[in-house]
Amino acid sequence: MKSHQNDNAAPLKPQGSSTPEWYATWFESPWYMRLYRHRTDVEAVEATEIVTKHARIPNGAHVLDLCCGYGRHALALAQIGYNVVGIDQSRFLIDRAREVYPHANVRYEVADMRGPFSGAPYDAIINFFTSFGYFDSHDENMKVLHAVHDALVDGGVFIMDFFNSRVVRRELVAETVSMIDDVTLIQERAIVEPFVAKTITVSDPCSYETVFHERVWLYEHAELVKMFAEARLVVEQTLGDYNGATFDAEQSPRTILIARRT
Repeated sequence: MKSHQNDNAAPLKPQGSSTPEWYATWFESPWYMRLYRHRTDVEAVEATEIVTKHARIPNGAHVLDLCCGYGRHALALAQIGYNVVGIDQSRFLIDRAREVYPHANVRYEVADMRGPFSGAPYDAIINFFTSFGYFDSHDENMKVLHAVHDALVDGGVFIMDFFNSRVVRRELVAETVSMIDDVTLIQERAIVEPFVAKTITVSDPCSYETVFHERVWLYEHAELVKMFAEARLVVEQTLGDYNGATFDAEQSPRTILIARRT
């Protein structure tokens, strides 16, 4: 599962609804990869430099890419010497990862981010591109962090790349319209506490219209630090972007937490 500043988001599912969770449909659609096609391999390499330069994970370490999507970051890590397992709940994205981003040092698996994770324990676990806060309840999101703790070696490192909620709240763009191969994509965004929500309408005139949703909890930095501590993950530093800038709660585009299992 994956996302940037307005990466992921969607309307609340009505109480008692039997419809699938938003991620169960959106991440199985080819339109997910097409909408975020501007997220490049070059950007993935830049992001993984956090692992080497800031978290200082040694070469050859056993690394889990949690919510790996179609494998951009997993491949970038494998290419610089890490032994990687990439997991994602989306079978479609895992199939694409195996097809597009194969590598001798990577194994891709379909798995739930709430664990347990095969191949544990890991020296490090990464979670890039706002791939957290997807669930209806806070407790379910906490299960992810507890699963991360349980899958790390003692002293193992967890890196989470999340959006900066304050910036999202201040700069949220209500609607954008774009074209991909003569198909119109309308993205409508709103704050629906405690989430940021997005509706994506894919419209091909005189042919079809399909609607998808995204939704992510608007956790702020202090909340995430507290949640990590509850899961016995101690935050050692927080970066504000992929270049390693110090986190600024009012201005940084990202909230990148580097924590250690205690």
